[in-house]
Amino acid sequence: MVELIISEKPSAAEKIAASFGDADLKRLNGVKYWEADKGKILIGSAVGHLFGLKKTERFYPVFNLAWQPSYESRGGSFQKPYFKTLKSLGKKANIVTVATDYDLEGEVIGLNIVRELLGLKDANRMKFSTLTVSELQDAYKNKSNTLNWGQAKAGVVRHTLDWYYGINLSQIISSSLSKALNRYQPLSIGRVQGPALAILAEREIEIKKFKPDPYWQIIANLWLNSQKFQAVHEKDKFWKKPEADKIFTKVKDRLGRIVDIKKRKQKVLVPVPFDLTSLQIEAYRVFKYSPSMTLKIAQTLYTKALISYPRTSSQKLPKALNFKKIISKLGTNPTYHELAKEVLSTRLIPKQGRKSDPAHPAIHPTGDRVGALGDPDRKIYDLIVRRFFSVFGQDGERETTAVKLDIEKEIFKFSGTVTTKIAWQKWYGPYALRKELELPVLKVGQALNQNTELLDKETQPPARYNVASLIKLLEKLNLGTKATRSQIIETLVKRNYIRGNPMEVTEFGMKVFNIFKKHAPEVLSSKLTRNFEKGMDGIREGKVKPEAVIKVGKDSVTKLYAQLKESSEAIGKALSASFVETKKKQVTLFKCVKCKKNDLVVRRSRASKKRFIACSGYPKCKFTWPLPQRGILSVVKNKKCEHCNIQILQARTGRRKPWLFCPNPDCESKKKDESENS
Repeated sequence: MVELIISEKPSAAEKIAASFGDADLKRLNGVKYWEADKGKILIGSAVGHLFGLKKTERFYPVFNLAWQPSYESRGGSFQKPYFKTLKSLGKKANIVTVATDYDLEGEVIGLNIVRELLGLKDANRMKFSTLTVSELQDAYKNKSNTLNWGQAKAGVVRHTLDWYYGINLSQIISSSLSKALNRYQPLSIGRVQGPALAILAEREIEIKKFKPDPYWQIIANLWLNSQKFQAVHEKDKFWKKPEADKIFTKVKDRLGRIVDIKKRKQKVLVPVPFDLTSLQIEAYRVFKYSPSMTLKIAQTLYTKALISYPRTSSQKLPKALNFKKIISKLGTNPTYHELAKEVLSTRLIPKQGRKSDPAHPAIHPTGDRVGALGDPDRKIYDLIVRRFFSVFGQDGERETTAVKLDIEKEIFKFSGTVTTKIAWQKWYGPYALRKELELPVLKVGQALNQNTELLDKETQPPARYNVASLIKLLEKLNLGTKATRSQIIETLVKRNYIRGNPMEVTEFGMKVFNIFKKHAPEVLSSKLTRNFEKGMDGIREGKVKPEAVIKVGKDSVTKLYAQLKESSEAIGKALSASFVETKKKQVTLFKCVKCKKNDLVVRRSRASKKRFIACSGYPKCKFTWPLPQRGILSVVKNKKCEHCNIQILQARTGRRKPWLFCPNPDCESKKKDESENS
């Protein structure tokens, strides 16, 4: 008997092979696979989805779909050797075991390989949350004799609905715009893209409609032990200036006297374990890493067996994880040795969050030995380790001292807050830092000199969402999945619907929003998408039939497509003018060095997705230069290259110092660098 074990990625296959101890590395079609137990066990790998949906009918709206090999679509040729290798290995095997990631996507990947590639109806299933040797051995020993069909069916329904909405609705608006522009121009909208755009657009409308109201504040500036404090009049905001002027004149630079001091202690609660969303939000807070970057790093750490599966919505750590073993292993790392000793001295009862996930526990370190890590990977790993330690701690404590100051019978307030008990915060290290403002020893009746200010202020509009706050809101509204929310934001940016961070809706994005609001408002509705998510949860639990959810989606798309088709010409005209205007507002650098007439702008290749410098006068002027692919680009004002006199640009990534460079690939400075390095 020969068994074929199928992993989702080559790196996972290597870990699975290592768990058998005696596996031999082999190659077929240039692809690695492994043989264990004297050839009785074969371990092969996919590279993500080896199959994708395609339409089997010509006219839109399209609902007849079939799975096709991904290598047959554009950009998928690298998958073909893996496809062929698994097919060959499958012919040798009597038993097939799926060992892809244990979630909806992993189940669909495994299902399609079993059904479409190998021609089987079912297979064994391994379930694991880390790629450590011990857990993989347990997963193999305790594998089930069937796929997780609830998970598989829910995953297929998700793919189908996303295809129905994304392809059909994107086709009709792309067609409308392309006809108006007299050239093909792709656009996209989907069942999560629409509601996400609506959230941002509605906030943009709030901001633009906002009318600031003037108000005044009276501040008493105090210097206590050479430190400045500000006491604010107890009324805080004065909406009538004559009232503020009257009190300001009354108290200006007069002696104040302390009339009340109150101390209040509050707990600093132990944090809960990380799920993917909370990890993304925290990484953005402390490192300013985008959610997509954090997910990518976490996935890398997972494949290196350093952390558990990151695409989880659980904030719970089950006892079965063997906390003592993990912490003891972490303690062998000199960085965490002392912290691990302290954590091990506790009862090892973790704080649990409210969210759970039937497939995986909260994100946690495995304790496996850490090799060389790049700076971003090391930071995310450290954050995860310290959060894991922290959940075993005790609540900390902060004390706030609130002081009332009487100035000519007018009461002013100021306060200071300090940490009085450091508990779990010590284990969380720099990520637990809070602002400390310590007051000196003060007494009731004590007189204080002060300098008074009358501040002229305005109310502020609601803030725009940043990538972290939007992901948090999407999760709260049950829009998208933990793994796709960051991709949704990237798609909105790619389509020129939004820009920047905090995110501002472009003129074109607002036009798209308004068009759907007028012609097909259901596209923007979060209610429909939430109902689909509930439906897929029901499918996963075996309570809802997939056909019922598919029918609702099909009926909805049919209605929406008809609405948009009827208004196609009007939609095209409305979008085209805004599209051209938004394109003009893309990153503009400087005058074209070839035609000297048009501006050079940043564009992105349709095929490779790489960005480059191009003349805005294309196709009359076809001048281009390559660009670095990372960092936010901007022009460094009044600074030109000393070698070729071309405008210097800068690329900024995260908190690092901007990298300055000359964009001219033929610059003498670059030739000089090449000769020095040769």
